[in-house]
Amino acid sequence: MHKERPLGEIFHEFRRNRNITLKQITDESVSASQISRFERGETDISLSRFLRVLENMHVEMSEFMDAVHGYDKSETIRFMSQLVPLEYRRDKEGFQRLFGEQRELFEKHPSVYQYHLNMILAQSFICKCDETVPFPETYLQEVTDYLFGVEEWKIYELILIGNLYLFMDIPLLHRMGQEIVKKHAQNGANTGLVVITLLNIWETCLHRNELAAASYYRDRILPLIADETWLYERNLYLFLQGLMHYKGGEKETGTKEMEQAIQIYEWLGCSHLARNYREDVKKHAN
Repeated sequence: MHKERPLGEIFHEFRRNRNITLKQITDESVSASQISRFERGETDISLSRFLRVLENMHVEMSEFMDAVHGYDKSETIRFMSQLVPLEYRRDKEGFQRLFGEQRELFEKHPSVYQYHLNMILAQSFICKCDETVPFPETYLQEVTDYLFGVEEWKIYELILIGNLYLFMDIPLLHRMGQEIVKKHAQNGANTGLVVITLLNIWETCLHRNELAAASYYRDRILPLIADETWLYERNLYLFLQGLMHYKGGEKETGTKEMEQAIQIYEWLGCSHLARNYREDVKKHAN
């Protein structure tokens, strides 16, 4: 278990790794003795002085905070690596163990909110393994507060949404989807995960007969998969477009598009996907 380290100690490592002396980063606002005492944990320095010496050392605040929270990242990577094999086996007991581990970590380190979010993520998998287990409404509110309290949605945030969307009502789900579109337009990051998440949200809107919200995703997803290399996503788009046409009253057109998409999966040897979408047609288009 990684112990939280003093800021001064981490600062000292940055300075030492860059072969920078105390004299090189001091100026009229902060003395070498102040920085030295800060590094040894004997005193703190004001935020303005701290930002100044970081600037003098040519270290971005985001880079420094990445080092501070490095243990969070390593724990998150370990946690995420366990999800896929457990999901493949639909191992409810495994997810329950994972939930317990993250709860214990959060109890020991309540300042690391990531552990609590990991608990919520593990609970979503428990509920998907056993549909008789309800997903707590309080968890949805906590995740919503977290997501709209952080400026950037990176891979972890998209994975949160991608695993909790089934438990959201349409207003909240649509709000999430619109924010994903907005943030992706601003930074263009993680396009693959963004596309899959938006396709899942679009599919959920269609399953719940929310065609007005569904049309929003139909129009936003298509430009993201214009490149012909997006084979799986383009074929799923074709299927969902067919389902939307069917539910909108264009049954002949919709049926043709869905059958085309299923046929493509069969030609590619994706029999599992083809079977799943044939079941989808029976359930939602009849």
